[in-house]
This record gives sequence, structure tokens and C-alpha cells, in this order.
Amino acid sequence: MAEEVLQGLADSRTALIYAPNTVGKTRLAQCLKEHNPEGVVVYNSFVEDVFSWDNERVVFKMNPEAELFETIVTQGLDSAIIDTFKAFTNGKIEPRIDFENGEVSFGVHRGDDNSADGIKISRAEESIFVWSVYYSVLNEAIEALSDSPDLRSTVDYDRLTHAVIDDPVSSMDDVRIVSVALALAALIKRASELDLKFVIATHHALFFNVLFNSLRRKTDRAYILAIDPIAGWTLARQSKDSPFSYHLGIIKDIQEAISANAIERAHFNQFRALLEKTANFLGHTGGWGDLLVGPDAALVTKVLNLYSHDRFADIDTFDVAEEFREAFRSEFQEFLKTFRWAAAS
Repeated sequence: MAEEVLQGLADSRTALIYAPNTVGKTRLAQCLKEHNPEGVVVYNSFVEDVFSWDNERVVFKMNPEAELFETIVTQGLDSAIIDTFKAFTNGKIEPRIDFENGEVSFGVHRGDDNSADGIKISRAEESIFVWSVYYSVLNEAIEALSDSPDLRSTVDYDRLTHAVIDDPVSSMDDVRIVSVALALAALIKRASELDLKFVIATHHALFFNVLFNSLRRKTDRAYILAIDPIAGWTLARQSKDSPFSYHLGIIKDIQEAISANAIERAHFNQFRALLEKTANFLGHTGGWGDLLVGPDAALVTKVLNLYSHDRFADIDTFDVAEEFREAFRSEFQEFLKTFRWAAAS
């Protein structure tokens, strides 16, 4: 898939890819990085793992040996990161970055008795902070590369040719997803005159659709990673003017997999995405698990949680136990019948 993406970028500037989890998005990002180590800046789950929460000290730890950490220290991007984070979170929470100890603390500073330091932030806010770090580096790179070579404040970005971004909106709500997508689209447009190309892969339909509608230049390409009975997972060009009906696409993929007795881990993650969006649409406050009502609901819920939380599942191939496949078939058909989803044509 990496070679196919690079070939597509030969006559384009942006490749936007919709793909479910466990089919190779993390591997794609790593392959592109290995193809040109000094020319690619990557955001993926490995970048997220540079950061970890210390519950005892209530700080967000950063790995000082990480490439991204070195960049933000060298370029002095702490203020930019803080401003970006506050912009994405409406300014209610303020980070304090300690480069020397590789730590970030968070506080609410209102100038009254409600102010507090050393607060625990949510998983969504953690994701926003990590994205703010990457976004600030990318923004700084674009600003530097926009100057003529003899006027640049740094040469650290001179070899940069690709920005590869894999699902930066994990755990975020829809409002934040839209905000991140619009800001990224604006950043991509600012780089239109530079020799810098973007590869964005996501399993979030909303994130994909906002970017798809924001990037309509002739040099932008959009793809959907779809499964073919013979060729397997292939990139299908998305050229319609309207966002794709991903619900129907998911149903069709799963139905074909069931018919061919070829259920993979990716289909479990597709089913969970369908459950999440359906629960949100119907206002099920208890979450997507409420929508599983068949005899195998407990088992399928357990497996869906297991597979979706295996963050590096797309790096290797894992077999699906026949017991899980049978339960999956049963619950998927029950779901379609209960919530009156029409069969995908």
C-alpha cells in the first residue's frame, strides 16, 4: 500500500485515506517513514506512546529521547503548543511544560477560588495535547519553509518532504474532531506552494468527511480502503462530490465477509464503528453496547473491546477464533434486523 500511495502522490499533493483499524494504517506510516527517514514527520500511535500519564504526580510524561521531543525543545515551541492546546479546548485548561524534566502539568486558572493546579485531564484532552505538539511542529516547519532558503530561521526542516498523519482524533468528541480537521485543512492549504506532501489515514468518518469537503483542489486525492474478494484490501479512489455513505459501505463489507466465511479483525472494528454511530444517532446514553441484544451480546462486546484496544493490531496478522466468528455473524444479523438497516446493495 505504501508504494501505491507514493505513486499517487507523484501528481498530487495530498492523499486522504479512509480505512478501518487493523488493516495497516500504522504500518503504512512506518513504511513511509522508513522510505525517507529525514524527510517524513509522522503522527501515529507510536507518537502517542511518547507520552504517558503519571497518576501519582498528576503529570503528563514525555520521553526525552523521542525525535519529536528534541524538535520542540530545539525550536522552543512550548508557547506554540500551549496556545494550540488552549485553542482546541476553548482555553479553560492551561498546560505548563517543563522541558528539563520532560513533564507537563495542567491547571485551571480563573483568578478566583475555582482555580486549581495539578489537575487530571481526560483521555480526549490527552489526545488534543499530543496532537497540539505535532501540529505546532508542522506549523513551524511550514512557516520556515515558506521563507526563501537564505532567510530561514532554521535549516532543520529543509529536508522535509512528507507529513504522514494516522488517526489524530482518538477519544475526541465530534466538536473537537471537526476543529482539528478544519485546522489541519487550513494548514495543508498554507503549504500549497511548498514541496511538501501530506498523507492522512483515518477510520473516523467525520474526520474524513470534513477534510474531504475542505480539500477539493485538483492536487488532492481521496481514497477508501475497500476489500475485494480476490485482490484483498485495495485503495479505491473517492471522486464523488458528496461524502461517502460509510455506514452502507461497512454493512456491505461485513456482509460479503460473512458470505465468504472470511471474517477478519478489521470487520469487528468496522462493526464497532457502525454501533457507535448508530447509538449516537439514536441517543443511547448507555453507549453502543446497548445495541447488542442477541444471545451472544456479552461475548461480542468483550471481543469488540479487546480488538479495538489492541492499538498495534495492524502491524501483524491475527486469526479470529471460530467461536468469535459465529458470535459475530449472529449479533450482526440481529443488529440489522433490530434496527432495520437495509441490506447493502
